[in-house]
Amino acid sequence: MADVEANMKIDDRRKILFTPQRIQKRIREMVTRIEADQQGKELVLVAVLKGSVLFLADLVRAFSRQLAFDFIGVSSYGSSLASLGVVTLEKEISSDIRGKSVLLVDDILDTGRTLGWIKEHLRRFSPQEVKICVLLEKQRPRVIEVQADYIGFRIPDVFVYGYEDKFRHLPYIASLREGEKPPALTGRRKGWRVWGRSTR
Repeated sequence: MADVEANMKIDDRRKILFTPQRIQKRIREMVTRIEADQQGKELVLVAVLKGSVLFLADLVRAFSRQLAFDFIGVSSYGSSLASLGVVTLEKEISSDIRGKSVLLVDDILDTGRTLGWIKEHLRRFSPQEVKICVLLEKQRPRVIEVQADYIGFRIPDVFVYGYEDKFRHLPYIASLREGEKPPALTGRRKGWRVWGRSTR
């Protein structure tokens, strides 16, 4: 997509991929396009718990129109490319989305397993359409073929952290230094959020 920011230059000292200013600027650009696409439609944002909460908040604040939002929670098990894994519903949406335009919001598109499952699940409620909006799209093979309609940044297949979930006190997104083990493997520190190989 031409409007996807593809600049992946990394600061050699801090490995910062995206500064707070770039993140917020990109979110505003995404919302401008979403609003243009959604003119005349009743829009409901459905956010995937818990990783997308801050991204959702920034998205909602950037809109110039009224909209509704809801949450869905799932658990995913199994990360092998050879396995489809298991996705379990933990929290169902509470909104009536029949005939409405649904924007499924998540922090990252990785294997496609979770977002693919949720998209098919939401279609059971007969919405007008279901589109996907992610802050990060990881460039790697998908377990389930899923295409995001709105993408903040494309990133290589590296471990990244910051901005979301337990690492929400960091306003930027950074990658681990070359040769550095991810926190999940070295004893997770309080507050770490790592986007690595996952079931998303």
